[in-house]
Amino acid sequence: MSSKSEEKKVDRKTRYKSHALVEFRKSKWFPFHIHSGVLLDLSLGGFKMEFTGEHVIQANSNYWISIPLGPLGIATPSKFQAQIEARWFDNKRFRVGGSFLNLSEADKHVLSTIISRLEERGLAHL
Repeated sequence: MSSKSEEKKVDRKTRYKSHALVEFRKSKWFPFHIHSGVLLDLSLGGFKMEFTGEHVIQANSNYWISIPLGPLGIATPSKFQAQIEARWFDNKRFRVGGSFLNLSEADKHVLSTIISRLEERGLAHL
């Protein structure tokens, strides 16, 4: 028989700390409503980031995130861009967390490469 605390444990993917600067935008192609942020952690399932300014977004809405890969030591492609769903938003700390949507196999490969680079730097955490 398991305790209630054991029943509440959620099997989460390992997340990796990051301090990469990212772009956060409503539209993939239109250069409007672009916000800068710091990627705090990343996993195959999602991310957490903090805006560099006081930007307010809507939770449970879809956005696009763009992560430049050069600073991570990845030459090609130059950036990782994916559609995300903002699952939660903290309007006191201007932080957002969410999950990736509709990743292609190529996107999953690039995301795995990013995670491998973060892992090589010893930035894994739970």
